[in-house]
Formats: sequence, C-alpha cells, structure tokens
Amino acid sequence: MQEGHRKSGFLILKACWRSLGGQFEGPAAWLSRRSYSSWVPSWCAYTLSMAAAQPTSRQGVQKVLHVRFHPEGLPQLVCSSNEAPNELLLFNLRSGRAIQLSGHNCQIQAVDFAVRGASIVSCGSKFLKVWDCTTGSCLYTLGSIGDDRALVGHTEKINAMTVNSWQSCLVATSSGRGDGKLLLWNALRGELAADLNSTHRVGDQLHPSLQVMEFCNENLLACGSDCEHGGPAVVQLWDIDSPQSCSSFPANDSYITSLRADSACNTIITGSGDGVVGLFDIRTCSAINYLSVGSGHEVTSVSFSSCGTYFNAASTSNNTMVWDTRLMPTNRRQIHLASSQNRDAHFLRPLHCLSHGKQMPTAEHAGQLPGHVDEGDQGVNDARWLHREPVLVSVSGDGSIAMWDVTLGMPCIRHLVSHARCVNTVAVAPSDEYLCSGGDDQKVVLYHNKRGMGHQKWRLSHPLPGME
Repeated sequence: MQEGHRKSGFLILKACWRSLGGQFEGPAAWLSRRSYSSWVPSWCAYTLSMAAAQPTSRQGVQKVLHVRFHPEGLPQLVCSSNEAPNELLLFNLRSGRAIQLSGHNCQIQAVDFAVRGASIVSCGSKFLKVWDCTTGSCLYTLGSIGDDRALVGHTEKINAMTVNSWQSCLVATSSGRGDGKLLLWNALRGELAADLNSTHRVGDQLHPSLQVMEFCNENLLACGSDCEHGGPAVVQLWDIDSPQSCSSFPANDSYITSLRADSACNTIITGSGDGVVGLFDIRTCSAINYLSVGSGHEVTSVSFSSCGTYFNAASTSNNTMVWDTRLMPTNRRQIHLASSQNRDAHFLRPLHCLSHGKQMPTAEHAGQLPGHVDEGDQGVNDARWLHREPVLVSVSGDGSIAMWDVTLGMPCIRHLVSHARCVNTVAVAPSDEYLCSGGDDQKVVLYHNKRGMGHQKWRLSHPLPGME
C-alpha cells in the first residue's frame, strides 16, 4: 500500500511539474493522455495534375487557401485555391476522389459548409455560389442581375463571408469600398434575406469596409472593419432580426484582421494589423484589455479554445501567443485601462509563446526561390483548436505544422513538415481524429491519429483522378 501511494504521489507530482492543470486532473487523467507521436501525414493530393514545385513565374502560382471538413463528421472535405483551374474541389474521403465545382473561375475568397452540411457556399469576385454536396452541381448564383435589371448583391469584390452555425441556411457577406453592403442570404432558398445596413448607408457617404465577421449566437453578427479617414477600426454588432439596432464601438488603431467570440457570447477578441489584440465585453460594448504579439507584426488569426479557458493570437512573427483566461482581468475594476496613446505599459505576459522558428524571408519572385515566401505569407498563417482538449494546431510559412498542448510547461507535442512551401490553412475534423492542411505547393495533406478511433480510413487520391 505504501509503495502504491508513493507511485501515485509520484505521478501527481510529475503531472504538476509538467502540466499547468495537472493538480486538477490527477494521475488517471495524466495516464490517459493520447500519444501524439501517432499523428502522421497519411495521404496527400494536388490541386493540379502535377505539382509545380518550381513555377516559372510569380504569376500562375496556385495556392491552396482554405480547407474545411464536413461539420457533421461525414467523409467530405472542400478546398479552395487562389486561381483556376480546380479552384474549388470537393473530396469524398472514403474513395479519395475529388470533383471540381466549376463556375467561379477566379480566386475563392471564402468557402464553408452550410444548411447542416447539405450545401457548400463559396464567394469569389462579387458573387456567392451555393453547391449541392452530393452531386457537386451549382444550385444558386447569388448577387447576379435579376429579371427587372435591378442589381441584387454586391457591386464590389466580396471581402468576407460567414455561416450562421445555429441557423445554417443563413450566410452573411460584406464587400469593400464603393459598395459598403452587409448582406444576409438564405442558402436554402437561394435568395437575399436582408440588406442589414441599408438604412445606415446614406447617399455617397463612405462607410468602413468590413473585413472579418462571425456569428456570436443565433441572432448576433459581429463585424470588424478597416480604418477610415484616420479614425480607429470599429466592431459592429448586428441583431439580424432587428438591423436598425446596430451597436458600434472603436476597437483597434489599425485595421482588424481577425475576430472571434467566446462560446458564452460574452467576449469578443480582435486582432489587428499593428499587432494589438483587443478584448471587448459584448454586453457593454467596452474594452476589457489590450494585448500585444509584438510591434511591427500583423495578427493573422485569433480564437478561443473549445473549453473557453484559453485564447490565442497568431502573427507574422512566426509565433502564436496563448493566454489563460483564469489569469486575465475580465472587468474594468480589475485593471485600469490606459489611453490609446499609452497602452504598451498594460500589456500582460502570455502563458506561452509558441514558435515555429525564424520568420521566413521574402523575395521579389518568391515562387522561384526555395526558402523564400511571398510577402504576406510569413509567420503563422492559421491556427485551430482541437474540439475536445486544449491542443492548438498551427501552420507556418516555413511549411511546417505543429501541435501544442497548452497545459504543459513544454507545449510542443508534435512537429511535422509535409509541405515544400508555405502552409496557408489547417482544419480539424469534428472527431479530432483527422487534420488537413493546404499550402503554396498546390498540396492538400491529410493527417491521421493512428491510435485514435478513425476506423473509417479516410484518404485522398494522388494525383487527382481525371485531372491529368
């Protein structure tokens, strides 16, 4: 018994030394942690019939920009690229085969599943398209000129798109300067549901260009803008059932690059072009705190962990900062906010600085030079949390993908290099058993946890059948 107690005590101490949350988990939880060494790249495919590792010119370099798993766990994956051909592909992960969703013939600005996974929505140029997930046929092209010759939709390129997770037939889009529209579409019916800011657009008056957006709950849409006329970037909160009651407040001194809300719909986090991360109280539309990823760097993505305990901000510095909400002041009584001219003194130390290494250099013709990236591709380009545990997956311009358990003192638990060039995007399957990444090498890579429950044996074909 004494020996057993000593062993148990040793395990508890070991967990406490290496894990910030170990004292709450105990030895049983420590022993049940999965082996992350079992995560391996298992299949890959190219968006072109032949990988172009050394393109002949900067023009014509196809890049995979987005990958998304089916939200209900079905064996489907959609990926999009910056140019034709094969700018939008739908994979059947059981057979590995892909079908081309043809019609955009341009860069896909955003893509996602909608209507509870029955459809795919994508935007490119001024148009939003809705696709059938079974046949791959285009159901609707939204934003075109109607029979009455009245323009329904955007007059400029669509900047951002988001799907309402609660009412998944609803999709919001925004456009840039010269248009200024914030539109709500019904992807099930193929029609415009609402012009949310129609009453706020007055004559030729310029309005902030909305760059990012997210549904915080069933009815609340949050949007982040760029800076207009030297003023700050703003966050707009729209009640889609009552658009006239829009709330707006100044958020960042530079344009907003990313925006997320926590699961409780209490807090919004924003990232900006000057490296500042802002936290805001949704209920009072006031600032909680300002943090920094480092001056001279741009925030590329922000998000909360599924448990709500942690939040992260990735940046062009090739690092991702992680903060613990349990150590973070959450109201104005706990911290005196400095004025916008003196925020630096109030930046709080992050829990972790997760580094992919040195920032990649750029070159005038980056597509031709190994070890260089296009300007804007430096750093951590995307980061996603697993759904069931506080593990963050980040991808970098250096071609690497890393997994980080933020409860550990030494959080890096897996580091993989599966791309020859910059990695732009990563997705996590709902089961947490598969990951997928896409990059500048026209490559889509599927990763599998061999010790997990992924008995379906999902796969990708290489090269793409029927596209030689």
